[in-house]
Amino acid sequence: MSMTTLVAQRLRHIRQQQNLTLKQVEIRSRGKWKSVVVGSYERGVRALSIAKAEELCAFYGVPAESLFLDPKVHSSMHDPRGIVLDLRKIRQRLSDPDLFTHQLHDFVSWIAAQRSDWNGEMMSLRKSDLDLITIITRKNQYELEEAIVNRNFTLIQRDRT
Repeated sequence: MSMTTLVAQRLRHIRQQQNLTLKQVEIRSRGKWKSVVVGSYERGVRALSIAKAEELCAFYGVPAESLFLDPKVHSSMHDPRGIVLDLRKIRQRLSDPDLFTHQLHDFVSWIAAQRSDWNGEMMSLRKSDLDLITIITRKNQYELEEAIVNRNFTLIQRDRT
């Protein structure tokens, strides 16, 4: 698969994970990102500069490197030590009509109550936590990690060394 095709597919996947149509992207960006242009990027028929890729990723709230990294290779979900979520980033996105964000927020709030962990800034998720989230969100582990990473909700990914 060419890099152009990979980036195009990742762009579409990121937008779809946020439950946005092309028209909603145009509306939400107040016309900065025209639906026809974003659609052309997603089909790989229009060249996407690095600067534009960074701007579009910032609009989506995801790191630009997520367009180029294969989450299957860089997966932390299968690591029994889990990942660390930035709860501030999750709370900032609660005004978005994104079901996944609300489900994740509700779940981590429940975990905080169970653990009496009121730090409020970050939370380590254990493998068992991630397994429960896959059930709640009806996503497999790969889809779950993509949803978390694409929304830039990770504070750090645990080192596997």
